[in-house]
Amino acid sequence: MDIFLGIDIGGSSIKYGWGNCEEGLQSYQTLVLQRKNRDDFLALVQEMFNNVDSKIGLNNLKGIGMGMPGAIDKITGLVTTNNPNLPFWVNHHPSELLPENCNIPFAFDNDANLMALAESYTQKKDYVAGVTIGSGIGCGIIIEGRIYHGAYGFAGELGHICVVDKGLRCNCGKNGCLEAYASGEGLRRRLALKNPCYAEMDLPAILAIKETDTLVGDYIKQGQLMLTAALSGLATCLDPEIIIIGGGAMDLGLYCIWELKEEIIKKLPAAHSTHLKVTKAINGNKAGVLGAIKLIEDKFNSN
Repeated sequence: MDIFLGIDIGGSSIKYGWGNCEEGLQSYQTLVLQRKNRDDFLALVQEMFNNVDSKIGLNNLKGIGMGMPGAIDKITGLVTTNNPNLPFWVNHHPSELLPENCNIPFAFDNDANLMALAESYTQKKDYVAGVTIGSGIGCGIIIEGRIYHGAYGFAGELGHICVVDKGLRCNCGKNGCLEAYASGEGLRRRLALKNPCYAEMDLPAILAIKETDTLVGDYIKQGQLMLTAALSGLATCLDPEIIIIGGGAMDLGLYCIWELKEEIIKKLPAAHSTHLKVTKAINGNKAGVLGAIKLIEDKFNSN
């Protein structure tokens, strides 16, 4: 049996596992990044590869797939411009993270793209918009079963479309981005501008008071309206079979999937609303790892 390693690098952890698409994951683990700096990050990556080598042996891998945050230039492969989740990892190539003298076949992509790829494969849909809502907002677009990158590799940056002219500053450096209003971190930052006490609260604590705190409830409703407007626009342009929504903030209950679906469908032209499905992601935290495995398997199958 061919064994592939899938790696999902996030801003606060590294998730990884091995297996293949046909038989699923044989192992899945998470390593937490305690401090956001380059040295600790590289040490955690090394720890991950050491764990894999001790359990199954790196030389027994057929290939390695990796997903990471940030826009990846289609031509150079470099993580470009602003990378809020890993600010120290800009203008670097993902292959720099591989063990020295590693000759194992390797493929990489943006983490949201791999979430969409995994969900497309699992839910057996070829035209997919996959959206992750967590501390930020990511989006992957699948067309005919393959990731759509655009001309230069930057397609799917839904979180950084402008929804408020001269609005709040986003972590990307622009003003008025959807992410600044509709993501988990965007919600917390907006609340903290009104009252510093919210800055000390994490998202679960904020969501625990959404029914009793009027400001929290109002800001969540505003974020939801902006999110559904953006998603209905995306659906109108791309005509996907399905919008699949996941991510840590969704798992915590930031937005209700049925309310999102209702609002998106209402905003669509009749030709689109008749067919479009809106559903929650089903692979959970494993989506990025599964998508990374699917990516490297597809690379072999296309050769």
